[in-house]
Amino acid sequence: MEFTAEFTTNHLGNFNLLISMLHKAKEAGATYVKMQKKDVESFYTKEKLNSPYKSPYGTTYGEYRKIFEFDKNQFDMFDQECRKIGMPWFTTVQDEISIDFMKDYKIDLFKVASVNSHNKKFLEKLRDTISKEKILIISVAGKTLKQIEETVNFFKDYNLYILHCVAEYPCKDTNLRLGNIPILIKNFKTDKIKIGYSGHEEGIIPSLAAIKLGAQLVERHFAISRDSFVHHIECSLTANEFKDLVVKSKDNNLEKYIGDLNEKSYECHFGMTEMEESFLLNSQYGKDYIKDKYTSK
Repeated sequence: MEFTAEFTTNHLGNFNLLISMLHKAKEAGATYVKMQKKDVESFYTKEKLNSPYKSPYGTTYGEYRKIFEFDKNQFDMFDQECRKIGMPWFTTVQDEISIDFMKDYKIDLFKVASVNSHNKKFLEKLRDTISKEKILIISVAGKTLKQIEETVNFFKDYNLYILHCVAEYPCKDTNLRLGNIPILIKNFKTDKIKIGYSGHEEGIIPSLAAIKLGAQLVERHFAISRDSFVHHIECSLTANEFKDLVVKSKDNNLEKYIGDLNEKSYECHFGMTEMEESFLLNSQYGKDYIKDKYTSK
């Protein structure tokens, strides 16, 4: 069983906080830690960048979001610290510029976010840039089985993790659609493809349920504290909670932890819900990064 501590923007753009998170994630039992890399100016629409957003960094979403991006010198130092303590790391590359930024780091994995998991132009750039020796981890929130199949076929020469995910932050138990995990296993699991879970719920019970259903990797947002102004902080785990997840995952009787989970949590549904459409299409991301660019209608 593998666990990814997703740092997202919970480091607040503070390198010292980032290094503290790295050490705490290792102590909590993370298999990997994950960063994000995004060219803010090209990724978001001008409308989104200029939209009102109150934060310590300004009055627009663009001013708020830019503060969280680290430069090459900071990534170099982070890479050195990871190697020093023996913690593997990788990155969600969220645009083509970021693929070029990350390509020379000696990391074994690359993450594709749900928003890009059916973006042909982006996926072609990734396939043309990184070697087949790399492992791709692909979240598939909002995707139909046909779209997932097309993405899997697009990377048929790579080892993959396909992660069930719901683009809701935090995700209500009744909207988890954990029943998608067995379907992904049935349809896609092979010697080259593993199935996992990227969770945005509060707490650890749904993640344990995902493991019970066969998820081989669980990714959760990781934070020093949820006492923060940063977006999506509600679905982050603290170091102690993350450690609790790792420890309990090893229990042969997971049923005792997940027995009270709402039965609606196990429903199965692929494709974009109204909630996900609001997030993926209209809220955080520019529409160019979610358009259905290569599925025939």
